This record gives sequence, structure tokens and C-alpha cells, in this order.
Amino acid sequence: MIRTKVLGEAAGIQWSGLQDRTETNSVTGLGAPLIVGQFRRGRIDKPITITNGNIKAELGYDPTNKDYIAVQSMLDTGVPSVQVLRIGNHN
Repeated sequence: MIRTKVLGEAAGIQWSGLQDRTETNSVTGLGAPLIVGQFRRGRIDKPITITNGNIKAELGYDPTNKDYIAVQSMLDTGVPSVQVLRIGNHN
């Protein structure tokens, strides 16, 4: 049972405060981001989950590849994992 104060004939306004959500992480709750690119190795039939712990093993270490750098940069921002869809070999 919820009880409220009766204001009588006076006008009443209820305010629960302002919530500023401009600094929230937009990735939260939406699932892992997906990056499509060319890598030295990895599956090509479906996306794979890449983390800081498996990036080198799954994609092949390639610090000059812009696609690899994009995945590593995303992980460096604090995103726990990235879905990667490999579309071919990086030469």
C-alpha cells in the first residue's frame, strides 16, 4: 500500500530529480561490437569472439594491419570482447 500526503487545496508538484546519461557507454547492453576485416588467420564462416587474452592466437599478431589495430583499440578502451568476421587474408 502506498501512502501519499494530501495537499488539500494547494497545488503540488512532485520531482524525482534529473538524470544525466550523456556520459554512459553506448555499448553496454547492446552486445559485443562487430568488426569485419582481413586478418592473417581465423575463421571465415562465422564471427568469432576476440578478447585481450586470445587476439594474437585467433587473428595472428599483425600490428601494421589497420583491421587488427581497430580490434586491439576497441579492446584497449575497456570493451570486454569484440565479434570479428574475417573476410580474407591480409597480405
